[in-house]
Amino acid sequence: MKIRKNHARKRYRYNVNRKTMNKTRSSTGKIKDPRMKKMWMEDQRVGTNFSEMGLAKDVNKAIAIPSYKKDRLLAARVVNGFLEEELDEDERRALGLKKPVVEEGPKRGHVVQELEQLASERADPEFRLPKGVVKELSYFLDKHQFNYKAMVADRKNFNQSTWRQFRLKIRRFMSIPEQFNVYLEQKNLPVGVKPDWEEYESDSEWK
Repeated sequence: MKIRKNHARKRYRYNVNRKTMNKTRSSTGKIKDPRMKKMWMEDQRVGTNFSEMGLAKDVNKAIAIPSYKKDRLLAARVVNGFLEEELDEDERRALGLKKPVVEEGPKRGHVVQELEQLASERADPEFRLPKGVVKELSYFLDKHQFNYKAMVADRKNFNQSTWRQFRLKIRRFMSIPEQFNVYLEQKNLPVGVKPDWEEYESDSEWK
């Protein structure tokens, strides 16, 4: 007796635009960067594009984790004669062997240089605090000045920072003139000068 199979009835979906659906399925996504889009070859695969530009599609394959076991197995094969050792050019010439194939650089190697130059132009060597941190520290300075213990007891100390952490953050904030000078200007304080507020340096000074 045969097992009876129930097949769902096929229905044609009239509301689907198959041209758009096929484009979406076959598309690899839009490249937003105009420089990268100019260098990208649409008629080639993703892996081919990356290798020709000198980039890595999979970092784990490009920079593999060194395997001690593989090195030992390779050395054992060379010792046992299953694998030829690397010969010099004179030895190859004497044995009549061909020169080993020299790996050439990527076809579009200039892409890596252009990307490195672009990254160096965009990189900001100076450290900046996030806007949220600047806003938080400005609030504590307005309310408590350099009274770090009062900051600890403040109801807006959501991160439960200690007074030493507050002191470290505020000193870091004051070491960035591009951000701290803006705060001083807003409070009508002399720019480029540390405010003349009382500050404690150790636990023994707290009253």
